[in-house]
Amino acid sequence: MTDRLTAVVIVGARGRMGQTLLRTVMESETMTLVGAVDRTGGPGLGQDAGRLCGMPECGVTVSDVMEPPRGAVVVDFSLPRATERNIQRCLEIRSPLVLGTTGISPEARALLKEAAKELPIVSAANFSVGVTLLVRLAELAAKSLGQEWEAELYELHHRHKRDAPSGTALRIAKAVTSAQGRNFDDVAVMSREKSDHARTSDEIGIMSLRGGDSVGEHTLMFLGDGERIELTHRAMDRGIFALGALRAARWLAAGRAPGLYEMVDVLGLGRF
Repeated sequence: MTDRLTAVVIVGARGRMGQTLLRTVMESETMTLVGAVDRTGGPGLGQDAGRLCGMPECGVTVSDVMEPPRGAVVVDFSLPRATERNIQRCLEIRSPLVLGTTGISPEARALLKEAAKELPIVSAANFSVGVTLLVRLAELAAKSLGQEWEAELYELHHRHKRDAPSGTALRIAKAVTSAQGRNFDDVAVMSREKSDHARTSDEIGIMSLRGGDSVGEHTLMFLGDGERIELTHRAMDRGIFALGALRAARWLAAGRAPGLYEMVDVLGLGRF
């Protein structure tokens, strides 16, 4: 890490996560806000970013143009339809990117991989330190228990969340299937509504619940004969995701080679 202040541009500034990121940066002693971006035609354009998120004015105006100064890190938590454009813009201006938008298209995912050949990028469905550890524990448990134990997963989010299953649920489930040497697409079951057969031994069930104001809850179960293991993470405050994303931004700002990184890299957990 460096002692220099990390310059940050927040994309998706008007969203719940965007406003949380703005407040976290403004309250930080290690970061400085140099840009706040939102969609063209949005009601917050032209407003001071501090006022937008309920903080004192900070002198940064919310804009629909991404123009980070040299050395700044772009933190993007906007909408999936804007992801390709934002990645392309980061390529043009050579800005490191922290991408937290979930539910992005296959085309955007392909562009992200190509961009990582030229830029350092941290992409994650969930920037929580606890969730990152949960994924690692899921891999360890799946590898240790083997396919004799059946894996099931459910996730709960607030009523406004658009994508289902959540990106985090998919990440956890894919960690399980990968650790057991199985192909996720071949064994994932999202619904049993019209199923006319009993559960097979190799499938992994994923259930999505939506309602209330839940920030995010994920529970992974390994079920054996006569016993069950549950791994659960509950997020009570959206601020944990902001802290993780900005930790990733600071990690990138310290100087990283081009590549597509994950939170396990930021936390130094290594990869299986």
